[in-house]
Amino acid sequence: MKARRDKLIELMNNYCNGNYHKFARDLGIDPSHLYRYINTGIGGGTKMIGSVIKFCKRNNLDFEEYIEL
Repeated sequence: MKARRDKLIELMNNYCNGNYHKFARDLGIDPSHLYRYINTGIGGGTKMIGSVIKFCKRNNLDFEEYIEL
């Protein structure tokens, strides 16, 4: 499993107006971790997946849309 970068960018733009810092705070991860993952693809492992799932549950979204199974 890993997070889908394209969908996370879409999620960040829709919920946080494209603001990395706000989206990272909402996810509960370090902004540099989010920035690195979105721009390079490095770091989309379990920490990112867990934070995306929690974010989706809080916002009544289907997390499977944002995670590659």
